[in-house]
Amino acid sequence: MAGESDGVTNSDSELNNSAEESAEARLAAQVVELEGRLRTVSAAYRQKTDEIEATKARLERNSAIREEVRRGEIVAALFEPVENLHRGIQPLLNVAPEAAQGLTMIYQQFHAALRGLGLEEVGVVGEKFDPSLHEAITSQPTNDPAQDGLILNVFSTGYKNGRQLIRPARVVIAVLRGD
Repeated sequence: MAGESDGVTNSDSELNNSAEESAEARLAAQVVELEGRLRTVSAAYRQKTDEIEATKARLERNSAIREEVRRGEIVAALFEPVENLHRGIQPLLNVAPEAAQGLTMIYQQFHAALRGLGLEEVGVVGEKFDPSLHEAITSQPTNDPAQDGLILNVFSTGYKNGRQLIRPARVVIAVLRGD
């Protein structure tokens, strides 16, 4: 009767155990619920972080494209005056060589500055003809299959800035004879 001398009966002990088990079950259920909410919040946070990173990448790509277009516009605006300067030098070569030399230096400085802005020359002898970059002004027949479609002569150099073609190269190309 040790149990009775403490003043605790078996039914009281069972009630306490049942209450403790019930409290543990409630706490375990709360832990499961809170872990589920934490996973949901973590997933939403990761999704928002990924969306922010994707938006930043898209904005950087758009900014780079706008920058390339802006540089292309600058180069295109300066290109014709620089080409006119180059054309103006040609007649001076025989008449005033010193003046032609000075203007040639200025032309070279302009040309270097335009290259710094991304201007690229297109149309090189031996290069494969590309209708998106070159304008064939004439063709010459060839018997060599390796020369078919290659640039034989450049009449006037072409220029592009990034992906923007400013002026196509005017070229003479080789065409395989169809004997």
